Amino acid sequence: MLGEDSRRLPQFDWNNLIQSRRVLPDAMGRASPRSAAMLSPAVLLLVASLIYFASTARGIGILPDSVAYMRIGTARHFAPFYTWLLQAATFAGIGITAAAWLLNWLLYAANTLLILKLLLMARLGTVAAALGTSLIAFHPVFVEFHAVAMTEPLFIAFALTSVVLFLRLLQQGSGARAALVGGVVGLGMLTRFAAAPLLPTFASVRLLAGGGDIKRRAFDCALLIGVSGLVFAAWAIASEATTGESTGRSFELRGEPDAAFWLRTIGSAATMLLPGAVSLPVRIAFLAVVGAGVILAVAWRARTWLRLTPPERAQPAAALPIIFSLLSVFYAALLVAAVFIQYKLNLTGRFLLPLYVFVALAAMTSFGAAGKTDLFPRRMFALALAGLAFAIGASNLARTAAFTNSAYKSGIGYSHSIWSQSPVLKAAAGLPAGAALYSNAPDLIEFRLKRSARYVPARINHLSGRDDGRESFAEQMQAMRQRLEEENAYVVIIDGVDWRYYLISETDMLASMPLVEVETLADGRIYRGRSNEARALRSLKDPPG
Repeated sequence: MLGEDSRRLPQFDWNNLIQSRRVLPDAMGRASPRSAAMLSPAVLLLVASLIYFASTARGIGILPDSVAYMRIGTARHFAPFYTWLLQAATFAGIGITAAAWLLNWLLYAANTLLILKLLLMARLGTVAAALGTSLIAFHPVFVEFHAVAMTEPLFIAFALTSVVLFLRLLQQGSGARAALVGGVVGLGMLTRFAAAPLLPTFASVRLLAGGGDIKRRAFDCALLIGVSGLVFAAWAIASEATTGESTGRSFELRGEPDAAFWLRTIGSAATMLLPGAVSLPVRIAFLAVVGAGVILAVAWRARTWLRLTPPERAQPAAALPIIFSLLSVFYAALLVAAVFIQYKLNLTGRFLLPLYVFVALAAMTSFGAAGKTDLFPRRMFALALAGLAFAIGASNLARTAAFTNSAYKSGIGYSHSIWSQSPVLKAAAGLPAGAALYSNAPDLIEFRLKRSARYVPARINHLSGRDDGRESFAEQMQAMRQRLEEENAYVVIIDGVDWRYYLISETDMLASMPLVEVETLADGRIYRGRSNEARALRSLKDPPG
């Protein structure tokens, strides 16, 4: 029974169990033969590649943040490592979008194999590990963010790689290995600032597991944290010194989440498991059941783990559930903190995807071979969780198929076919080559038309909710008025980009700027300054010569 005194549990020799060469049964049947072990990575890679090729048939997806990562436009408050990789590829003569496509394909393959490797290290059978990998690698959000030029795939790759290296540190502790893990985590933080929870996760586990006395383990923790901090701080200091920007965020409580926000967030988390077409109460109830099952499984594994000696705790099958459980908790805590720090931060799929990966790995690694040492009614519980996993897998299959079909036919984000047929973009492409352009979507113009554009004035900084940008709103308005009066300048309003609440509205801009409408299109409008309009009319009446 669950509450039975742990002292009555039988004692096992974990080293012999983990290192034994005999075939161990897993939670879903006996381990597959060697041929299946060789076949499963190939099949998973083939399926992942086919999905990727179909999803990016019209080019890799481009989201607004993708444009910033490509250093198109003015945004500079993102972690830089993904950008550095893309820029390095351009130095080799590869176009930046082609570089992003190739990099993400490699990352999709690498992440699929890393997930499979971790599940096999947890001593799941080959078939169970392959099915578990499918639950993550073929999840619709996982597929989507590998099919767009975003940092999530690289972040996940660094996180999973650091876990593999950390397991080696636990078993063969050394300063060099600790420094290596710290370096990888540091690069992860230069990819997504959200990689920081890896540090308390590894420090907590290293203090309790692996060889050496407590001083040795504390030294490894200090070295790991120190190297990662040095990597991150070196970039932050250099970036502030050269560009005046780094993280773009101040550590103030600028967020104001209310009850409606948390309800939306819970709904978004539930949508990671079941499609939005399912009613919200059903999705939340399903999330609660799955969450309770995962917590029960990892709590029991943690209880078993704490009864072991430090060297026994370092075995991969024993340590993995603990590592991913702690990582899930620390990552979730970071998301909550970020919501209170950043103004109007919404926890969308890009933030919830890593949490899904970590929680799924925590749950699945709990059913590796090491889980056979306790008196937990594993068969019944495993079957219950397998049923829930089957429901999630069926949902994943349907939604991934729908997403892949849509992406194959139309493209994703700014690569969508709608923009290649956009009347307002076609009109903007015909504006004079030397004209200055303002827009509510300058990133779209720069990506699609390959010409420079600027944002219309922003009333507030969208990260802080205050008028504290490099230029105040008033200064931006004055600069725009001057440009409209003195230069050949236009304003391009694109209706399809309607989420930038922090920019001045079209109505307010018309009321406060000397603008004349040049053209009205089905999906936008183009304006120019009145003084420029008058000069243009005079030039028509009085041609030179």
